[in-house]
Amino acid sequence: MLFLPWVLQAQPTARVFIDSADAGQARLATSINEMLFDSPTLRSLLAVEVFDINGVAPDFSGWIHYTRDRGGEMISRYRPPALPFLICLNGQRETLRLRLENKEQLCLCTQGC
Repeated sequence: MLFLPWVLQAQPTARVFIDSADAGQARLATSINEMLFDSPTLRSLLAVEVFDINGVAPDFSGWIHYTRDRGGEMISRYRPPALPFLICLNGQRETLRLRLENKEQLCLCTQGC
């Protein structure tokens, strides 16, 4: 039972909100995916979810959990003030909210990369 608190700790999550209709934001999602591909350590430390408001975006596969937010449910729930936007969560608790400018900012959701 001494190890139970460590086992129950939630993996930090990075929620990224983009509009892939903007080429720069689509490239950002691709670069995040490539960063996760290149870093098994980061993949083990951080779950990455990307929510795309572009309902006609092509399918995306890779290391990120990609969802088209067609109905705007996640945008309405988290209300990012601008896109692209990063929200870091530890369990259900938000730990950071900021405009995402580069893929390296994902490291802010962990104890460092």
